[in-house]
Amino acid sequence: MVSTTLKVVAPDGLTGDAVNQLTNELSKYQFKIMLKYQGTTTVATSSLGVMSLGVPGGANFELSVDGTTDQLEKIIQALVDSKMVERL
Repeated sequence: MVSTTLKVVAPDGLTGDAVNQLTNELSKYQFKIMLKYQGTTTVATSSLGVMSLGVPGGANFELSVDGTTDQLEKIIQALVDSKMVERL
């Protein structure tokens, strides 16, 4: 797995619409994507799993993929372009 740390841009964090937008975007990919926040990890395509992390606005979290660095970079760029996260 390859991973990186990103920052949540949404002021309310990963809740409601932000989670739906995130999971819909990540569901487009055919490889395993995980989110980790404060020691808890969940499958990034699970709305309930992502909401259970309780990631607040402005917080840093880890995104990892069971794939290549190029696949990770493609996901990061899609999330940055959709204004969901910032690179650190």
